[in-house]
Amino acid sequence: MKTLFLYFYNLIEDNFHLWRIKRFLSKHIFLKDPIIFDIGSHRGKLVKLMNDLYENSSLYCFEPNKSMNASLQKIGKNVKVFNYAVGQKNGEQKILISKIDLTHTLSKINKDSLYLKIKNFVITKSEEKVVYKKIKVISLKNFCKIQKIKRIDFLKVDVEGYEYEVLKGAKEIIKNVKFIMLEVQKNDMYANYSKNKIENFLKKNNFILIKSFDFPLMFFKDCIYKKIEN
Repeated sequence: MKTLFLYFYNLIEDNFHLWRIKRFLSKHIFLKDPIIFDIGSHRGKLVKLMNDLYENSSLYCFEPNKSMNASLQKIGKNVKVFNYAVGQKNGEQKILISKIDLTHTLSKINKDSLYLKIKNFVITKSEEKVVYKKIKVISLKNFCKIQKIKRIDFLKVDVEGYEYEVLKGAKEIIKNVKFIMLEVQKNDMYANYSKNKIENFLKKNNFILIKSFDFPLMFFKDCIYKKIEN
């Protein structure tokens, strides 16, 4: 069942979902020599899309799963890979290792979630143990300070319910971010997840929603926000 699920998921993602995002970006978001951060890069589908769209881009990939390094580095010499998770502050945290590597998460799971129960029924076996692994976490504030990065033209965050913590760790650099693309959950799988907190943070920092893309048959969407200058 897991293999069948992934086949159809990737088919929809590659041929419909990412195609829509690429078409929108090519028509509405024009970036010159951009600095692009991809937090939660996985195998680099979004990174490849951005590399194809924007010439002379500098691509920073954050992916704690080292097995993805080869896929990411194949994209181009302008791709830099960092095996960290990104959060509110530097340190070490335990990440939940899911049967599907797309859904590893630092978020606390809501065990009473109906969506989670359906997902487990479809993908996993009930007797399988929950596995956690310690990983390094860095904040955007500290990373940009160390790397002497003054701006981010496009910030993509897909971290399975941990998006708010990533944003809180952005601190001063958030003032110099032009666009943000976030995965927004439409399910109750992650405990303490709050879409309102994310939206309030973005509003406070002068971002407005310009486009959203619902993933067909799944309970999440990708939303693109633009910084409005005062």
